[in-house]
Amino acid sequence: MKAGSKILKGLLVMGLVIGLVISLNSGAYSKDVIKIGCAMSFTGKKSRTGKLYVDSLKLAEATINKAGGIKVGGKAYLVKIKFYDDKSNAAESAKLIEKLITEDKVNFLLGPYSSGITIPDSIVAQRYRIPMVEGGGASGKIFSRHNPYIFGTLPAAGQYFRTTLEMLAGFKPKPKKIAIIYGDDKFDISVAKGAKKIAEGLGLKVVLYEKISESSADFNTILTKVKSLAPDALLMAGHTEGGINLIQQAKELNVNLKMISLTVGPSEADFRKSLGKNANYIFGVASWSPQMNYKGYLFKNTQEFVKIFKAKYGYDPDYHNASAIAEMAVLKNAIERAGTLNPQKVRDAIAKTDLMTIYGPVKFNPNGQIKGSSVVLQIQGGQVYQVYPNGTKKPIYPMPAWKDR
Repeated sequence: MKAGSKILKGLLVMGLVIGLVISLNSGAYSKDVIKIGCAMSFTGKKSRTGKLYVDSLKLAEATINKAGGIKVGGKAYLVKIKFYDDKSNAAESAKLIEKLITEDKVNFLLGPYSSGITIPDSIVAQRYRIPMVEGGGASGKIFSRHNPYIFGTLPAAGQYFRTTLEMLAGFKPKPKKIAIIYGDDKFDISVAKGAKKIAEGLGLKVVLYEKISESSADFNTILTKVKSLAPDALLMAGHTEGGINLIQQAKELNVNLKMISLTVGPSEADFRKSLGKNANYIFGVASWSPQMNYKGYLFKNTQEFVKIFKAKYGYDPDYHNASAIAEMAVLKNAIERAGTLNPQKVRDAIAKTDLMTIYGPVKFNPNGQIKGSSVVLQIQGGQVYQVYPNGTKKPIYPMPAWKDR
């Protein structure tokens, strides 16, 4: 019995020692991780595009960790992104950002998708003085609040349609009339205001300028109005679901225009899949296209990223995906240049970013928004191509009538 007791006692001591070692190792591991928080739309009306950001952020996280993590003061840290589902709801997203800061103790923040959700999230980031890098909001209202803790990788919403309108104005014969419709999201409103001003400056007559409900799936009334006014081109500032509904109903009502251009949708593989052949000839705008080939930071170059991304997820990346990669590249680069995890010093380093990424060059204006512009895309033969400026394909204009496709 005494021998058995000694053996049992020895096993207990050994177990305690092993437990202590495991505990110490776990503690050491947790200290060697940079925690990044992100509230994103996994569900709800913005989840289709939210998924694009999640896919890219997870790929960036894995790529950084595989390469040895982030170096801070001679020490390597792994990266862990803590995600929460904001359910495409701005109030929910802001609560989750606060939870990430106060309960999960994240070091830094990534933004959500859409301008309407980014604004309240950025206010929380400012309150706690934690820098947020976001790639899903472009409205000028995000960057006009004098918030030094928000940085965006999408160009100004008011300039989204500039290249499209410049391309239109250069066609011969020059189009005379355009229609602009836009959702009630802050991004959509900013896009529409900018587009109207640019169009009129280029001598294009805006015959329709009307807000529509972003939540509505019924475009019959507005399309009937468009048909009666017979503009050469229809520009819509909206999101993916709205774009799909617009195109489907335009065909049903036989609304034939020389151009239909959307802010969000055409660049996304799911948009083209949902519409099938009806997606052909639709124009879009983007801050990036897969045909570009910039030298990279997390990846060797754009084409390497496109190849790796498609092999992993089975679809072609679009500008939302590339913008998310840029978010992580900016954050990693700034942390390493700062040489510390101090949020204020990292914020200052982000503000001074001058970095070439697979998304293109990244520099920020004093208000925190990227210095950049958009390119024009068009779906041709089921594939999306950059058509202006310096496109890999020429734009097809005017679009053929529905009956001729």
